[in-house]
Amino acid sequence: MTLNITGHCLCGSVSFECSAEPIFHGSCHCDDCRRSSGSLYGSFVFVLAESVTITGQTHSYQHKSDRGSTMTKEFCPTCGSQMFSLNSHFPERRGIRVGIIDDASWFKPDAYLYNCKKLPHTPVDPEITTYERSRPG
Repeated sequence: MTLNITGHCLCGSVSFECSAEPIFHGSCHCDDCRRSSGSLYGSFVFVLAESVTITGQTHSYQHKSDRGSTMTKEFCPTCGSQMFSLNSHFPERRGIRVGIIDDASWFKPDAYLYNCKKLPHTPVDPEITTYERSRPG
């Protein structure tokens, strides 16, 4: 399937387009993803960073992951929508939050990450690969 992924923040000040196939689809239960999303977990598609065209300005926030990489969260400075993520261990990749994609009906995680941090009542598909921490590699 060839995707043309488009999306925007809540207020529409920042939008993006990506014509590359996602490298990985994931839903992460770590504390950082839960806090930054304000939800039970964060869901992302990861694409080659060079394939994403962003219109509008984002602001960013950086923090260290438990594996020591620098994580950068990009968000709309007007409405605060979390939009993109970067990981210093994988500089060629950009994460796109599934919630900002115009039509994400095709999304299904390849894996659940940080199952060790999953809240007990969070439903997960038992047929999807689960990692207790982050995905190897």
